[in-house]
Amino acid sequence: MKKFIFFRTDRLGDFIIITNIIYALKKRYPNCKIIVVASQYNYDFIKQYKLVNKVILFNKNFNLFKKIGIFIEIIRNKYDVSFSVDGKSFSNLCTFFLNSKLKLGLIYKSTILGIPFYKPNIFFKMIFNYYETFTSKKHLSKIEHLPTKLINLANKLSFKIKSKDKYYYSSSVKDTYFKKKYGKNLKNKFILIHLDEKWVDILDIENNLFDEISTFQKKIKMKIIITSNNNFFDYYIKFKKQASLNRNIYIFENLNLMFFERLIANSLYSISCHSGFMVQISGCNQTNIIDIINKKDYLWYSCWKPLNTKHKFIFKSNLKKKITLKKIFLSIIKFKFNV
Repeated sequence: MKKFIFFRTDRLGDFIIITNIIYALKKRYPNCKIIVVASQYNYDFIKQYKLVNKVILFNKNFNLFKKIGIFIEIIRNKYDVSFSVDGKSFSNLCTFFLNSKLKLGLIYKSTILGIPFYKPNIFFKMIFNYYETFTSKKHLSKIEHLPTKLINLANKLSFKIKSKDKYYYSSSVKDTYFKKKYGKNLKNKFILIHLDEKWVDILDIENNLFDEISTFQKKIKMKIIITSNNNFFDYYIKFKKQASLNRNIYIFENLNLMFFERLIANSLYSISCHSGFMVQISGCNQTNIIDIINKKDYLWYSCWKPLNTKHKFIFKSNLKKKITLKKIFLSIIKFKFNV
């Protein structure tokens, strides 16, 4: 039995971008064993993946004895291939001691006073048989598409994965059950808007959000579904009270990820201030994404976006000042709906 280990001790979206690689492995080696070392942020989500045989939880806040136990559990096995791609010190340390025939990794690069620095360092990176280099956010000067770099590593195994191949997600929530539960909202095309903490810094958000979404809804003549998770910000509380009077705006709160994924998959367009899960899970369903970001983050977020979706960035600030909520929605309407 072939055995593969992936280190993804980061977040949900970071795991989703390697699911096309995991799918390719299982397709070629149906009986292989795939282990993922996960963080507290993605552990429960990864456990839902039928293609993953074992998930090991690592939390940087574990005490030393717990960390040593996890380290021993990981390195005592033999592997055919290891993928150390999260750039975390624990993952690199485990990789150094792993008994793995082939070690694939990602090297993170930064620059201080014009001098390049690498994590793991230039000597430590010799543990990898093959690696790709990815520049840190602060020092990024051009778009470096991260999913493509990971695919380049996987293709060292003679795969033919392409950057536009979709990500893999198999929901346990069937469409028939989903539509039965939310059918009245899904009879016609709808727009999904996810509201979270990243909306807080938008100009006029607290006073004008309901008016702008209502105007947006009237112009596009489609229903609006709002999702949010544990959102206690003043702008949202005020919006929720006002939206309860609008029959074309529906609010779904605190959905589990399986239902959230089905909403994204069934939407005509999904809009967020860069919800990492929403952006990356769209790569499973080729969903249309409108991603509201600060212009200074354009290069960084461009490095992560799926290439098989219709993905459009809208700026909530330029390099000097914030952009009003009204102008943000006008930009969305002009680009996507030709109103």
